[in-house]
This record gives sequence, structure tokens and C-alpha cells, in this order.
Amino acid sequence: MERREFLTAAAAGAIALPVAARAATPSQEAAIKQRLIDWYRAFGNPKTDPVYYRSFMTKDYWLLENGELLDLAGDMKMLASNPPDFQRQDKFDFRHIRIDGNHAYMVYFLASEMKDSVKGARSRRWLESAVLRRERGQWRFAVLHSTRINPPAA
Repeated sequence: MERREFLTAAAAGAIALPVAARAATPSQEAAIKQRLIDWYRAFGNPKTDPVYYRSFMTKDYWLLENGELLDLAGDMKMLASNPPDFQRQDKFDFRHIRIDGNHAYMVYFLASEMKDSVKGARSRRWLESAVLRRERGQWRFAVLHSTRINPPAA
């Protein structure tokens, strides 16, 4: 192959590969959505094993919520602070999922109904984004950015 043909083929491959790598199949998107749903289900269950809960996150995980920056230990501390009678029902409105090889990000709205003996019944909404990384064949959350949406003043 001549040098010009090689360079043309290499350039075409470099342009086509990233475009093809970003195209997510419906089953890949469904797997990422389900991973998020399972993670929130684990967070909302006061009987969740901390080791199981930890399996949803990377070692270098960060949570950005309410103007705070929490690492993995901080998130785990929130899980432990849930009262024993904590109940939570979540509804997700997925807006965007992008997968590029072993990395993905998603944008979604979250509406939650929560109840416990400490804070009573309450409803909350958030706009969230997450960055995921596939490690050992499993999608794990590296960053979760959560912005609470306050209801309009009456």
C-alpha cells in the first residue's frame, strides 16, 4: 500500500471509529438505565448490604449534591443515616444516554416519594447527570451530579 493510500485509510478510520463507538444499542441503554434504577433501589432499602451498595460505584466516585462534594465514604455515610423504616419510590425520566466504549453519561429527572418516622412523608425532584465507567464488565458510577428542583412558591 502506498503511503498516500495508507494515510487516507487511517484518517477515514479515525473519523469513522469515534462516531460508531458512540452509537449505543437499545440493550446497552437499557442496561445502564437498569443499573441506575437498581442503585437507587439499594439506597432506598434500609436493609441494603453496604458491600452491595458500594458495588455500584468506582473507587474514585464523587457525588455533587446540594452544593457539597462527597466522596465514596461520604455517600456511604448517607446510606447508613437512613432510618430503619425509610421507604422510597423513585420515578425516572431519562433524557439522554451516551456510550463511548467503556465510558457513558446520562441525564435524567428523578421524582421521589419518601417516608420515614423521622422526617415524615415528602416528595422531591432532581435534575441529575451521571458519568459511568465499565469496570470488569460492570457499569459503575464515577460521578453523580444532583440538582434539587424546588417547587414554585405558592
